[in-house]
Amino acid sequence: MSKSNSLVSRVIDKLHQHKAKEFGKLRYAPNFEKAKRFVLCWDSQRTPAETQAIKAYIETLKAMGKQVVRIVYFNVKTKEETPLVPEANTYHVGRWDFDRTGFPKSEDLKNVLQFDTDFFISIDMDCEWHFMGMAAVSKAACKVGPYDAKNLKNFDVLIKPVEKHNVNQYLCELKEHLNKLA
Repeated sequence: MSKSNSLVSRVIDKLHQHKAKEFGKLRYAPNFEKAKRFVLCWDSQRTPAETQAIKAYIETLKAMGKQVVRIVYFNVKTKEETPLVPEANTYHVGRWDFDRTGFPKSEDLKNVLQFDTDFFISIDMDCEWHFMGMAAVSKAACKVGPYDAKNLKNFDVLIKPVEKHNVNQYLCELKEHLNKLA
């Protein structure tokens, strides 16, 4: 989506803020050590090195006894263009799963997001509308995302890596910040 401050952008930003209020906010301050369920979402267009870093972070969470649900976004028009889901607890979504403003319209995706979750973590470094829409709909106790002024209303914890758009650094800072919630 366009980074400009167009009328359409401003209207969609207001809509996201309104919808986020409809679904609720933080119910309790989650303890990272006691947290059981995590939802991580990212764009499939990440580089192989970034994807490997994300997978390593997921393996770290699993080694700690956490249940991890992955949502991978593909920028394709139809479900047939999306690769098959290779693993359990992995959901591949695309443009057909979202309405024009970025909110999930697929029942499967809504069910995953509205299940009781301790942490919803967005690894979207570009602040795309569909990731903000997933955060707004999520029933997670704590929603974590990269720092951007657009994300202030949809996320509870915002992490600002020193280098903008650097996934590896974002994941390192994510580990550090979440461990402080113990």
